[in-house]
Amino acid sequence: MSSKYSPLEGVRLNLLGKGEMERIETGAYEILEKIGMKLTEGKTKVILDGAGARIEGDRARLPRTLVEESIEKTPDSLDLYDQAGEKALELEGDKSYFGASIDGPNLLDPDSGKYQDCREEDIGQIVRLVDGLSNISFLMPAGFATDHDSQMAEIVSTKQCLLNTDKPFVAITESLEDLKAVHQMARAKAKTPFKDRPFFVNYAEPISPLINPDSSVRKVRYCAEKEIPLLYSPFLAMGATAPQGFGTAVAQATAESLFGLVIHQQIDPGGSFVLGGMPSLMDMNTANFSYGAPELQVMSSAIAELGHHLGLPVFGTAGTGDSKLFDGQAVVEALSSAYLATLSGANLIHDVGLFGSAKILIPEMIVAMDEIIDLLRNTVSRVGTVEELEIGLLEEVGPGGEFVSHSHTLDNFKSSWYPRFLDRTPFNNEGSENIESFFDRTNKYVTDFFESDEGIPALDRDTQEKLELIQSKFA
Repeated sequence: MSSKYSPLEGVRLNLLGKGEMERIETGAYEILEKIGMKLTEGKTKVILDGAGARIEGDRARLPRTLVEESIEKTPDSLDLYDQAGEKALELEGDKSYFGASIDGPNLLDPDSGKYQDCREEDIGQIVRLVDGLSNISFLMPAGFATDHDSQMAEIVSTKQCLLNTDKPFVAITESLEDLKAVHQMARAKAKTPFKDRPFFVNYAEPISPLINPDSSVRKVRYCAEKEIPLLYSPFLAMGATAPQGFGTAVAQATAESLFGLVIHQQIDPGGSFVLGGMPSLMDMNTANFSYGAPELQVMSSAIAELGHHLGLPVFGTAGTGDSKLFDGQAVVEALSSAYLATLSGANLIHDVGLFGSAKILIPEMIVAMDEIIDLLRNTVSRVGTVEELEIGLLEEVGPGGEFVSHSHTLDNFKSSWYPRFLDRTPFNNEGSENIESFFDRTNKYVTDFFESDEGIPALDRDTQEKLELIQSKFA
């Protein structure tokens, strides 16, 4: 496996006690068995009915035994490959990988500092920017190419991921047809059969509270039939689409995700599945779904803990927030969420660079997060690792000696962490107006990259033409 995909792993922070874990798990089973979820898609009803679910009209209730049997069938790990066919991400245990959003409803232009539409050209540039960041392991196209019809935007965004990087990605698809297009494009680029070395996970959503849209369950079935790894992840807000209670909201999110798992495992027993959930709150001061709230970070971490307890790979959220600018708030939100997501052992951590409550993509924050993740790698991943003690060296140098000129320092100083954008230069009282800030340095990196970017995809021309042909077929 390439070193550029090395995970963060180390100490685990447990937010839930054993009793709390059991109550939330039992609550999730109780939601599925007693309340059930709305399901209107006919074929899926037949599948669940045959598996032992209780189907009454548009309500599907799942016995606890059916859910537990489905979890037992699901692998506890998922290997994702890069687009060149090399193993990239091992989604298992405490291994954490971060992924960047590469489009959004608005783009904060790093040159002008103004908001603008996110066009296909911009998406290609951002993908190439992310391709050069060693701590960003995957991408997440969401389909906001505003210079294309909205029904084609997801296909266009995904195409840019295939043209401009070999990193794996999470595909957000609105419809089954979108998913089919993405799957065909991926197979066109794949060097081996896609099902043998998958390089994307499909993201599908239930609607909170407790609704499974026809389009979502059709995508679940397609993923199972074609052996595409599936992530089924609700998006819920306490006080709006979930009760105003931490434990109940986590149980609801878990139940909604597990409903997708049960469908998936009836069609493809042993198929790869990622447990998901993005629970936050509706800020009662603003009526806004908050991406920077500590509740999102804590509840996401609780879902990660529950996922580990159930033996499932887990989705996470970090490197995001409510800030609308590249500013101190954005960095605080990104750093705090990244620490908690890593300490909880979430495996597939998404939304890096997406701010303004998921309405603004900030390219500088993707680069800033690359630095933050590297900082985490050299803190969290070092906990519990103590090198061999050099007592003899200390005796050799003795009281009042120095280590600057010693060969041991020369041999080992590079093992320490040296940042790219954080400033460690000595203070010389030259005047604050002459000091370049972290924001200045990060912005310069991004603007210089965009200015020098030639906009030429690395993919061979023959495969580019295949992707264009598939796009035109679905237009």
